[in-house]
Amino acid sequence: MSTYWRRNYQLTIGVGSQAVTVKPPFRVSFSVDKSVEVGLNKAKIRVWGLSPNTRLKLIKDEWSREYFPIELKVGYDDKLELLFRGSVRQGEFSREGADFISTMDCFDGGVDVVNGFTNTVATTKRDVILSALGDMPNTRLGEVSKVGDLVRPRVMIGNSSSLIAGQLEEGEEFFIDNEQLFVITRDEVRSNYAPLVTARTGLLDTPVVSKGKITFNTMLNPTLKIASLCKVESKYNPEVNGVYRIEQMTYAGDYNGADWTQSVSGRLM
Repeated sequence: MSTYWRRNYQLTIGVGSQAVTVKPPFRVSFSVDKSVEVGLNKAKIRVWGLSPNTRLKLIKDEWSREYFPIELKVGYDDKLELLFRGSVRQGEFSREGADFISTMDCFDGGVDVVNGFTNTVATTKRDVILSALGDMPNTRLGEVSKVGDLVRPRVMIGNSSSLIAGQLEEGEEFFIDNEQLFVITRDEVRSNYAPLVTARTGLLDTPVVSKGKITFNTMLNPTLKIASLCKVESKYNPEVNGVYRIEQMTYAGDYNGADWTQSVSGRLM
């Protein structure tokens, strides 16, 4: 059976009785950017052929502060894994020929990053981070490294995400992935599990390595995660073989089209 026909996805927008769930055979396309270094993760998702009532539910003004959750799971056959969780910044629909297409621009943690506000007295940097996280209601704790004490108790007032960023020391990273907050060092990983990346598992080209950093393209593989490991094995360039920490990924998917791939950049561990 071809990979094209094995593709699968589930898209859920909204919560409760107003939630919309989209599954095959509806056509869905998406582009997703994730990074440990470059701002908020973001996604653009398009859906074809929804009913008029459903299309209207997915309209959202970009200036609205309403939290409008969205979750995309992808995979093959009946095995789906979370690819993106965040909120819709703007939702609209348009017509192309006979087709109505709903388009959603999304950010991961965007509502909390913009609107979170914290007022606390802290004695440790971890207190600052956890207090700020408590004022970001849609963001959960992923992992926070061991961080030191402050010189003295300090009143912390301001935007929650800015207060977290202000606690970073050299070599530390602050990012949100699938609405989970991480403050870790560049030498830490979220898991010791390292999915194998080979031609058999979907590697599409010969990886390129420069100054310890690798770039490669693969069939869409949601088990690969930023700030996690992968093990690369290339038949045609074995010198690049090794274990890498993933630092940036871009996904491109179209249930009815050619795209079902991702590009990955990482650093040799």
